[in-house]
Amino acid sequence: MKQPSIYFCTILLIPLFFTGCKHSQSENENAGYFFTVCLDEPGELIWNVADNVNIWYYSPVWHETAENEPDDYFRTHLPFVKYVQLMTSAGGNLQRDLFKNPSDRLVTDDYDFEPLIRACRNIVQKGLTPHLKLGNVPLKYSNNPVLGKDFDVNLLPPYDYNMWHAYIIAMISSLADTFGVETVKGWRFGAITEYENCEWFSVNKDPVKTRDAYFKLYDYTVDAVQQVLGEDICFGAHSMTVFEGLWDERELIAHCAHGKNLCTEKTGTQLSFLATSYYDGRPGKYKGNLARCINHLRDAAKKEGLNNLFYGVDEGRILTGFDGKPLVPRDVGYTWQAASDAKMYRLMLDNDIDYFSYWAYTSRGLFGGIPSVSAQTTGLFCRMIGAARLPVETIFTNDEKWEDTGIVAALDKAGEKLYLFFYAYTDSVFHSNKRDIICEIPGFRKGTYSVKSMRTLISDESNFFDEWTEDWKTMGMTADDFEWSSDSYQIYPLTVKDSVYVKAFYDKEEYYRSLAQLKPVMEKLKVKNGNLRLHATIPDHGVLLYEIPFHGEL
Repeated sequence: MKQPSIYFCTILLIPLFFTGCKHSQSENENAGYFFTVCLDEPGELIWNVADNVNIWYYSPVWHETAENEPDDYFRTHLPFVKYVQLMTSAGGNLQRDLFKNPSDRLVTDDYDFEPLIRACRNIVQKGLTPHLKLGNVPLKYSNNPVLGKDFDVNLLPPYDYNMWHAYIIAMISSLADTFGVETVKGWRFGAITEYENCEWFSVNKDPVKTRDAYFKLYDYTVDAVQQVLGEDICFGAHSMTVFEGLWDERELIAHCAHGKNLCTEKTGTQLSFLATSYYDGRPGKYKGNLARCINHLRDAAKKEGLNNLFYGVDEGRILTGFDGKPLVPRDVGYTWQAASDAKMYRLMLDNDIDYFSYWAYTSRGLFGGIPSVSAQTTGLFCRMIGAARLPVETIFTNDEKWEDTGIVAALDKAGEKLYLFFYAYTDSVFHSNKRDIICEIPGFRKGTYSVKSMRTLISDESNFFDEWTEDWKTMGMTADDFEWSSDSYQIYPLTVKDSVYVKAFYDKEEYYRSLAQLKPVMEKLKVKNGNLRLHATIPDHGVLLYEIPFHGEL
């Protein structure tokens, strides 16, 4: 890697009311943060932490909706998305079961995989990779099937595991015939969402019987996929973990590592990755245990000798809004979400967490609609993919309880561009303070001159949601007019009860879209006697990215 002739970037972040102070450690005893970024010690390359989205049911989103969008939609609008998780893709109720007649229990092999094939075809045509959750058992494969009250899918195992095995073989064979074995071999697979959650899979809520039935289901499912694609597949397990389950999720890890395979009778079962769910209760009530959830799984895997797994979050974020209703998707439209996401991304880098799967990014979900601040933040962060992260040392802070202003600093592969990614997080969603950022980079380049940098800020000025909330208040709407939380940024009939209000939103959609635009600006930064000085203001909840060239211009 080509290294610049620069060694340290000193960054001082202080509340706005301290802007009159001179910027030195000795004269800024009340300053909030004082960082030193070491530029001559580039570390691990930044990876795509947001390459997954999860879909509750693939119709109509990955049928009609996807077919009405251009194949380059994701490359153009959400380029960081690479994998699409189809939850309960093997069945679980009459709408999801892949048969010509799901109700006919006398015929068990009247397979109809076209709905799944159609969804996968549209995913592949969009340049993305399917991730299929295969575990939920079709109704006619279980004796006296029971639909869970939370997710409306069959909770029970099959009465004949060989019949289930044949079903999965036929399914994967149909996909392989359609897309080619090598293509499907590059997909990801799993068995059951939150496997130890009794609302997804349960035998009379008996922990031991449920665990043993799941082991058998997992082993038979893995083997069925391998029968078609070969042993070298990517098959993982998604546990709840953030909440206590019916049985200990670590028992599956031990089973996969050295337990008796209940399908093949050999030792162990394929396990490529471990995923968890992660939810906070409401905005600003950060549990702070995302890393603990992942490390709980990682430590268990390493204990069993499984050292080459990758780890992620298959679903999560925030359960409810301030009105106590569930959020759709599981994040809020307020600009606060931008800083919250940025903080989470830094936490993921710090703790080697591979990905966090999102439910949606726009006011319509994924396709079309108005980009949320989550989409904006992810887009800015992912500009740093492939750049080497730079170590940051906090050398001064006056108060550990002072608002959490953070930074990710990175150097691109060629050593030609410096990224400074700032966020101003606070637990209070409705704060309105501002913070000064002062960045001094000694030894930037010899001489006195100006360097052009790109500066992009996410704030209320780039968010449509605050105008929408004011508009629905003006119309006399209250939280009672929302089926889901009024803090949700997805706006469609499922969210808002009265179609008149839905229409009011869509009548102004283009206006709202005009508000949700990032406005990057070229900013000249002064270099005096080889020292670069950066001075900017960031509002609470804001996210700010500087892209600074070392040589030439952007």
